[in-house]
Order: sequence, then structure tokens, then C-alpha cells
Amino acid sequence: MVELKISEVISRERKRLDLTQEELAKALYISPQAVSNWERGGYPDITLLPSIANFFGITVDELIGNDEVSVKSDIESFFEKYGKANCKERLALAKAYHKKYPQNFEIMEVLGGSIVEIKDYWEKEYPLLKHICEKIMEQCTNEWIRQSAIHFMHIVCPDDEFENWENRSPRIFADCENEKLEERYYQRCDSKKFQAQSNANNLLSLMHFLGRDNMRYHDIREKDRFKMVFDNPMRIAELSKFKMRVLESISTNGTIPEAWLGAYAELCLKTGGALIGANELNEGFEYLEKAFELYEKWIEIPEGKLMDVGKPELFDNAKVNKNDNSNVVYIHLQDGTKVWNPYLWLFFGLKNDIRRAMKNWHWFDNVHTDERFVVLYEKALKLMEK
Repeated sequence: MVELKISEVISRERKRLDLTQEELAKALYISPQAVSNWERGGYPDITLLPSIANFFGITVDELIGNDEVSVKSDIESFFEKYGKANCKERLALAKAYHKKYPQNFEIMEVLGGSIVEIKDYWEKEYPLLKHICEKIMEQCTNEWIRQSAIHFMHIVCPDDEFENWENRSPRIFADCENEKLEERYYQRCDSKKFQAQSNANNLLSLMHFLGRDNMRYHDIREKDRFKMVFDNPMRIAELSKFKMRVLESISTNGTIPEAWLGAYAELCLKTGGALIGANELNEGFEYLEKAFELYEKWIEIPEGKLMDVGKPELFDNAKVNKNDNSNVVYIHLQDGTKVWNPYLWLFFGLKNDIRRAMKNWHWFDNVHTDERFVVLYEKALKLMEK
């Protein structure tokens, strides 16, 4: 319910018109004592509100302090006071203002954050948190506030409700979903699950860095988009080299960890293609030849095999299965936990990759008659037969 501010408005408007309480009372055909009572916090009879508002030249909403300007000023005052309060004061303030403005989604978001902030209050305040988060999801169109509501529920909701809230979030990047899981375990002080999820998330972050644009190099259905990928070959060559150095840095014995052989091979292929597209032919063909060596090793690894991902100190001896016909890849942690991995294309064993790239990437358009290209293209055809 909105807090009425009639006393303040009547006093302010009377003084604006330079009237005494007696003069205002006479104009409204009421007693001076009534005006005095209003300005001390009493309320006029509801039937008098239109007359009072008309006399001052304002709306009834403005008279009771419910106009847009007054509400905006009051909410700004709330955020100012909220920023100066301690956690318990913030919760009490947010609850009071939610009661005052029950349809304001910004206040709901702040209230939700205030509840999450005090772990000892989770059980007691959960019905209120769930109510406001459900209301946000049903009625609010602000995506930031909606994601905040999902985040609050990811942390506080009981286990039997977690899947429901997890599925409300758009699965844009699965590593973001897993970050929410890590945050849930952290807030709940669940050390074992937190550590396992943290290890998985470190791997997912690396996979996202390595694989976020991989599929774009094979998208030949949309020519305009396909050309966009090749717009700056030297940039792509340098970025691919950088990604290769990252993979080299997590090696335990100077060789690329088995799980990354396919990704490393494709990075070599991209680097070689980009350099050839930039007319750096000698270096480009060196990388292209190296890509063949790596692809041959990669396709020899059986589908479904659990593969090492690099230094155990970094990922706690985690492994990744090579993609198979099920098209499901998991991160397998040492404690037996499995975490779904969305970047399955990093772990495909496609024999057709090099031939398809050499045929479709326009970086190679000007070298189709080069003897080195002809020899390697024949080699790509034979690779498909293995």
C-alpha cells in the first residue's frame, strides 16, 4: 500500500499560496481545527479530496503523494538509504518498501538480494523470496531482473525445486549454468561439490575459449556469414597460434594432452589456411602439413575413450570422453562426478575436416594449382578412407 503524504502536501500547497490555516479553512468551508489536524498527520474525509485538490490546482494522486514525481523521489530515497544500511537493516527496509510498492520489480530484485545475503534467514524468508521470484518470472520483462530472480532461487531453493529453476534460464552457454551451480555450492558451504564443480568450470572456461567459434568455420550454408569469418586472416592466424600456446602450456611432458589433439589439429588447420589466405604461403603450408600429422593421431583414438586433459594440478586428474555416436561428452572428475560438456565439437573425430576446409575455405582459392596444395588434397582424400 502506498504511504499517504496528504499532510505534507496540504502544508506545502497552503504555504505556496501564502495562506494561513484559517484562510484555507474558510475557502474550503471547514474549521481551522480540521486543517490543523490534517497538517499534523490526520486525513481529510475521502469525499473532500477532489475539492481540496481542485482548490490547489493539483490531481488527487498528487494530493495523496502518489503521483509519478513523488513515487520516483521516494524510491530514489529508498536506494540511498539502502546503500548506507547494514545487511539486516537493508532487508527490513526492502521488505517495507516492497509492501509499499508491491508491483515494483526493482525493489523485488533488491529484496531478493537482501534475503540471499543473510544465510541464517533463508528458511524463514524463503516463502517471500519464492513469491517475488515467481512474480518476476510471470510479469517482469526486464531480462536482467529475471536472471537475478533465477540466480537467487538457484542458491536458496531446496534440491527438489532446483531443476525447475535451472530450466528457466536460457541455455546460451552451459558454462554459465555451471557457474550458477558452483555459486550454489559455495553459498551453501558444500566443500566437496564446490571443489568438483570448480574443477569442471575451469575446464569449461578453457573449452569455451577454444571452441566458441569452431563451428563457424564449417558453416557453408550462409555465404555472407561464411565470408565474415575470413575477413581478417592475420587476426585469425594470431588468435589460433595463441590458443595453441595455451594448450602447449598445460602439457605434462611436452606433448599435447590427448583430449586436445583434435582441437589442436583444427587450430593448425585454421592457422595454415589463414596464413595462405594472407599470402604467407610457406608458413601456411607448414601448419597445414602439421595439421595432417595431428589429425592422423586424433582419428586413431577410439570413440568414447576417456582422455587426459593436461596437468593434474590444474584440473584434478579430470578426463573427457571422445565423442561417439551418442553425441554426448562429459567431464569425468576424479570423485566419479560427471559434468555435461556442451563443446562436443572439440572432441569429434571427423576424417573429413581437412578435405572440407581445403575445398570450401576461400583462403585456398588462389593455391588450387600449387603443387603443395594438390599433394595435400590427395592426402586429405586418403585420410577419409581410414
